[in-house]
Amino acid sequence: MLSHCPHCQKELNLNEAQKDKVQKALDALPEGKTLKIACPRCKQPINLRRDGTAEEGGVMNNVLYSEHAGAEDRPVEKMVEEVRKAPQPVKPPPAAPKAPDVSWLATGEYKAQTVVKDVPLVMVLMADSPARASVADAFSALGYQPEFPESAEQAMERMRFVNFAAVVFHAGFEGGSIKGSIFHRHMCELPMASRRYIYYVLVGPEFHTLYDLEALSFSANLVVNDQQVPQISTALKKGLRDYQDLFGPYLEALEAHGKKQ
Repeated sequence: MLSHCPHCQKELNLNEAQKDKVQKALDALPEGKTLKIACPRCKQPINLRRDGTAEEGGVMNNVLYSEHAGAEDRPVEKMVEEVRKAPQPVKPPPAAPKAPDVSWLATGEYKAQTVVKDVPLVMVLMADSPARASVADAFSALGYQPEFPESAEQAMERMRFVNFAAVVFHAGFEGGSIKGSIFHRHMCELPMASRRYIYYVLVGPEFHTLYDLEALSFSANLVVNDQQVPQISTALKKGLRDYQDLFGPYLEALEAHGKKQ
């Protein structure tokens, strides 16, 4: 299991439950695929192969490895310096959000939105349907206030200014598959300081309800198949309880050290 970040060289400090989840996800990876995780220190992405090694050079079991011949004979300090100087892959930035609609300026009126404090918000990105109503009702019963953006761009713009406690995204919301979704990529690339406080639910015909390994492989907290959406209230209660059991103490520790979102 990878113990140090290949970018910043800091220890990952994963607990046993997290290590177990990562290992199970690695075991379930198809041949040739990688598992993407984020370093909790530098926030850089780490792509893990099925054998637990990181792409582009890294640290495995506290021993730096390299693809260059004779690497085992060189001082560790020199190898670290080579890794730091090696060019890092550059990801294209996400598309800029569209300019705001200012047609209301002509009316000369501005109505401020009423904000209810201390009520958790859930963003539901699903087409208007009975399935969306079931999702909204399930969250409302738990005390969440649902919002329904009309597009992925509108949702990303909204997230710039509002802290959402949960996000529900249907794989077909943008008209294609989740692999080409700009919103799902946006969620996967959120800084961990923000992402760790968002309960991310994926809904779609390709998912297996409550399959934790599948959720982990998609950087989500819960996956729900379309056929089980009418029972999402029960699945959500179990998923949230498991989430609190796993991450609750960690988030409380962060807040105690002044690192609340």
